[in-house]
Amino acid sequence: MRTPELGVGLSYFGGLAPLLEEHPGLVDVLEVEPQTFWTRLPDGGFRADAEILARLAGYPCPKLLHGIGFPVGGVRPPSPAQVPPLLAAIEALAPPWMSEHLSFNRAGADGGEFNTAFLLPPRQTPAGVEAAATSIRAMADAMPIPLAVETGVSYLRPRPDEMDDGAFVAAVVERADCDVLLDLHNLWANERNGRQPVDELLARIPLERVREIHLAGGFEHRGFWLDSHSGPVPEELFELAERVVPRLPALGALIFELFPTYLSRFGLPAVRREVERLRRIWDRRGRAARRARRAAPADGAATRAGGPGAEAADEHPERTAAAAGGAAPGPTPREWEDALGALVVGRPPATPLGEELAADPGIEVVRYLIGEFRGSMVVTSLKLTSRLIMLSRGTEAFERLLAEYWRVAPPAPFAADEAAGFAEFLARNLPEDVPYVGEILAFERAVLATLLDETARVVPFSVDPLPFLRALGEARLPDPEMIFPGSFEVEVTPDDLDGEAAEAAVAQLLLH
Repeated sequence: MRTPELGVGLSYFGGLAPLLEEHPGLVDVLEVEPQTFWTRLPDGGFRADAEILARLAGYPCPKLLHGIGFPVGGVRPPSPAQVPPLLAAIEALAPPWMSEHLSFNRAGADGGEFNTAFLLPPRQTPAGVEAAATSIRAMADAMPIPLAVETGVSYLRPRPDEMDDGAFVAAVVERADCDVLLDLHNLWANERNGRQPVDELLARIPLERVREIHLAGGFEHRGFWLDSHSGPVPEELFELAERVVPRLPALGALIFELFPTYLSRFGLPAVRREVERLRRIWDRRGRAARRARRAAPADGAATRAGGPGAEAADEHPERTAAAAGGAAPGPTPREWEDALGALVVGRPPATPLGEELAADPGIEVVRYLIGEFRGSMVVTSLKLTSRLIMLSRGTEAFERLLAEYWRVAPPAPFAADEAAGFAEFLARNLPEDVPYVGEILAFERAVLATLLDETARVVPFSVDPLPFLRALGEARLPDPEMIFPGSFEVEVTPDDLDGEAAEAAVAQLLLH
């Protein structure tokens, strides 16, 4: 099936709505991360927010779906519980294809399973190829539209017992018979951090399977380039994209990504400029690829990125691995995922592989990113409580509270779950020198609970809550003269909480 040429677009979040409404023709396509408006149900399932779906469907441009919480690169396939809300999003938005990450975010320990709240690189061996292909096929079989897998970011050093990045991606997509979302910022970050050069990777993968490209910005941190989606596309990456896009015969979309946290700093006018800038790249699409296709043999063998004589990776994965530097016997994909997952959430190494991985400087980078990620989820969902503590005791005191919680609780993939866990911890460890923090926390816990179950709640206050809440909403402590003791109540009802509040409360965040 021929890929529809959708054009240039944005990864959607609520803060972009003013830009889209003011400039209705700015984007050709919107990419939607469906898990950001899911609510976790008591039975373990998920419910999509119908109001947000309807709002998204109202935008006149085509939509794509991009999963951010159930990657398909590991031994644990995506949960069947995600299928119903994904199907609901597909029915409402009619995307021509969807995508997920060639990564993993679940690991096991002590007979149980935990979430890393971060997309981690899978084991790049023939066994890892089989594990990923099995997960991809399980998800693809449940979806009525084609599935593309995103090339991931890795902060780890290359290993001599693994396939190189390009060989692994090529083997997986051929084995799973799926399409590719080419995240050029991920690959560029990998190259800058000492992994395979982008041009070498592109020479290995089947470029005719690339349906979509992601571009974003990042920044330096402790000698690493972070895939933070924090700003404009770097000029060097922009030039790389200009070279790559003409080689992609099936390219259907070019998406600019910005993490919501950075919007206030980056600004809507800058987002608009990036979209307009990306049109220069889009206009170059497919030229060289179409010329090569016209000159290729009928069987299409020469269109493989490996060139004439390249063998399909699914036929001889051991040879593919050997060509990439050898894949000697070593840890299984499950052992790799359990060891790496435990390390990045702060657990001590429990196996020889764990000891080996613990020496990799990339582990500390991932731990830092997970901490930032978890902190952003808490601050987003418990904004007033967080502000009250930071304004009263300072940012470092609040960060110490977070660190204490991280030590006793693994990450949660959804902001509502992370915030609920921290709120329970904080309720047992209230800072005694922060006045009224218990009441503000109780109010925000009521808001989160009402968002999830749509049940009204009444929250008591020992002071007039309106001046207090208004001051915290403006990121300041209330004027002491405006604190009026008494017996007050605030009723929290579902009607008070609009779709954007719900979206912020349950957003599932992922650094690509």
